[in-house]
Amino acid sequence: MKVRADEHISPKIVRAVQAIALSDGWELTHVRDFNSARTADETWIPRFVLEGGQVILSADRKILSRPHQLLAISEGNLIGIFLPAKWAEARGHAQAAHILWWWPRIEAVIKISKPKQCWRVPYEFGEAHIEEMTINYEQALRSERR
Repeated sequence: MKVRADEHISPKIVRAVQAIALSDGWELTHVRDFNSARTADETWIPRFVLEGGQVILSADRKILSRPHQLLAISEGNLIGIFLPAKWAEARGHAQAAHILWWWPRIEAVIKISKPKQCWRVPYEFGEAHIEEMTINYEQALRSERR
C-alpha cells in the first residue's frame, strides 16, 4: 500500500513511522521526497496517483474545504486519512507519539477502505475510533465549475 504524507506532517515523523510502525509491504513517503516545498496539493496528488499511490495522509485543516483539492482526491480514487486539528497545534514529540500510537489502526482502516473514502483520526488515545467522514465530491465539482 502506497501512502504519502503532505507538507503539514514533518518528514521526521514520517521517518519515525517508517522505522517503528510501518507494516511489511507498506510504503510511506513524504511529499518533499518527490516535490519541492510548497508544491500545491492539486499538483502533487495527481503525480502520486500516476506513481501508483493509493492513500494520502494529511494534517492540513483546510484541504477539506477546498473544492480543487477534494477533486484531486476524488479523481485519483484515493483514500484520505486526516489528522485532527489539535494534532497540528501540538509539539513535535506529541505529534510523533500520537501517530505512532494510531498507526496500526490507520493501516487497519486503510485495508477496509474503498477509493474516495476519507477518515479522521481522533486526537484522543484509548478507546476512540477512527471516524469515516462524509465528503460531498459532487458539490466540490459544482463549486469548481463556477
